Amino acid sequence: MSVYNYEPIMRKIRAWIDYDKHAPKSNYYSNPQEHDAYRSTHDLDCILAGGDLNADTIFSLWLPLRFVLVRLNGYLTLRQYGNINDKIAFLEAIADEAVLRQLLPDENETVAKLIRLFDLGQQACNVMILKNRSMQFRGAAPYYDYMPYFLSECFAPGAFSKYFQGDSDLTAWIRRQKLEMFFDGAIARSQIIDLAGTGQITNGVPDDINLLLDNYIGILEQRKARMHAIDN
Repeated sequence: MSVYNYEPIMRKIRAWIDYDKHAPKSNYYSNPQEHDAYRSTHDLDCILAGGDLNADTIFSLWLPLRFVLVRLNGYLTLRQYGNINDKIAFLEAIADEAVLRQLLPDENETVAKLIRLFDLGQQACNVMILKNRSMQFRGAAPYYDYMPYFLSECFAPGAFSKYFQGDSDLTAWIRRQKLEMFFDGAIARSQIIDLAGTGQITNGVPDDINLLLDNYIGILEQRKARMHAIDN
């Protein structure tokens, strides 16, 4: 019997598949109202933020899952389940707890951390409200949702700095969103923490996956505690 509860990962995999399956099939620009209505009521970020379309995930859960699957199994083994770059088809192939347990083995320290991250990652502590929905292109290349890179580009003259009226406006937004724990001291570009341990704020692909998972978990735990303290 499994010593781990894989439910947080299974729940997210099912949610990814369900969202894709039922999403509007039309081009977004041909019917933005339909797409926005669907996202506001079906995307977990929006749901946790009361339907706010400016809501966005702080830490993408897909990339840590992918990193761990590749590190523990290798691409050759994973090809038995399809092309990992074809996200939804691949997830459908592994959306079974027996398969997941085989790919993410019991009593593995990294698997335990991944499960904890998936638990926290589906809570409000993993959601921020962007200044502008256009900032969601942070999920594409070269940023790939890596928060240190994203935050560094929010400071002038970075790619996202145009959404702020100077660094003082950015600092105020960071405080409102309770993102101070991404900085080692002062809120400044030079103080952003290297969560992946790569030595480069622009590189979120870790050599040590446990370091990345520990850092992600630590930040979400801090943020959850702060949100709870304010609510009470």
